[in-house]
Amino acid sequence: MAVFKYEFFDPKGSKGRDVCEANTRDEALRILQSRGHRLIRWLNQGSASFSRLKVRNNRRILNQDQLILFTKDLAHLIKSEVPIDRTIRIIEDSSSNKSVKAMATFLYDSVQSGSSLAESMGEKPADFNDLYVSMVRVGETGGILAPVMERLAEFMERTQEIKKFIISTSIYPAILLSVGIVSVLVIMGFVVPKFADIFRDLGQDMPLSTKILLNMGVFLGQWWWLLIALTILFGLLSWRLIKTTQGKIIMDKLLIRIPYLGELLMNIQVSRFARTLGVLMQSGVPILKSLGIVKDVVGNIILKDIMVYIAEQVREGRNLSGLMKENKMFPPMLVQMVSLGEETGKMGQMLVSSAENLDVMIQNRIKMLLTFIEPVAILVMGIIIGGIVVSMLSTIFGINDISF
Repeated sequence: MAVFKYEFFDPKGSKGRDVCEANTRDEALRILQSRGHRLIRWLNQGSASFSRLKVRNNRRILNQDQLILFTKDLAHLIKSEVPIDRTIRIIEDSSSNKSVKAMATFLYDSVQSGSSLAESMGEKPADFNDLYVSMVRVGETGGILAPVMERLAEFMERTQEIKKFIISTSIYPAILLSVGIVSVLVIMGFVVPKFADIFRDLGQDMPLSTKILLNMGVFLGQWWWLLIALTILFGLLSWRLIKTTQGKIIMDKLLIRIPYLGELLMNIQVSRFARTLGVLMQSGVPILKSLGIVKDVVGNIILKDIMVYIAEQVREGRNLSGLMKENKMFPPMLVQMVSLGEETGKMGQMLVSSAENLDVMIQNRIKMLLTFIEPVAILVMGIIIGGIVVSMLSTIFGINDISF
């Protein structure tokens, strides 16, 4: 059983505090009502789900799809003018997912204890980031929580769609390249060494290309385990390097310098910046606060530094479009749309519209890139495997010239 502490009014209207033992919060509520107590707020949370969540405060409870569904349910119920505590309780009772139930229980308990929804969500930063919490806080303060939650749900859903599009369109080329590389390694490591033994026994004079190929095959056949170990070690060292600030800077600089791909990656970051900033400003978050949040959303450290500089300059009174124009990272069309938004007072709308246009352009470019990669990968792998086969066959055909 859990111990529940609570604050109450007695039948005479006097305020007091007491404790009770119960298995669930509802059972505790019935006990205090039987005592003639009218609940003001819970002073602690005795439920097991809350205790588990407290321990896991720094761990993510909801995955992205669960969070989107949770947000859409909140938006729908709040729009239907259901009180916030009842809204969360409905989600808790109707969900069959344990993680969603646990999160709803935590939020309900926190709201019942007197915290706002934004404050409650702020205690779970792994699930509700600064963007989410800031928008909820603005919605609660301005009495526009329902439209803010709808806008937040749309934003998260669109962001997730883009991620899934990139992943799904990359699967086939990734499989194609993987199969090709594995095929070449198998041929070089297991098939070619067999031919090397045959040619060595026959004493056949081989072309230089065949000698190089056979030596490479023998090396792979003998030392494949070392190559795998070195590859894993290189991957781990690279991963640790990327996790450092200096390593992240080096990697980001290298990536944006890659022809075509670098521009595509930067456009993805700029689109994320524009959409996030636009949604925040549409929801009524001040521009300086919005820029501070966007800085943490952007993944590229070079663009992140630009965001810090822009926020400092905006604080000093400069306009956003002028600062964006000074940096070549931002497409001219986006700069023009921001300038128009500043003139018309619809900057949030202009930013979101620009992000939509950028997303369409990004998707088209990804399709073009992958369409180009597929035949190139097939051609390269065909040339490599074909070269191996031709080299082996040329030596085999030369066996007829051996004098016995």
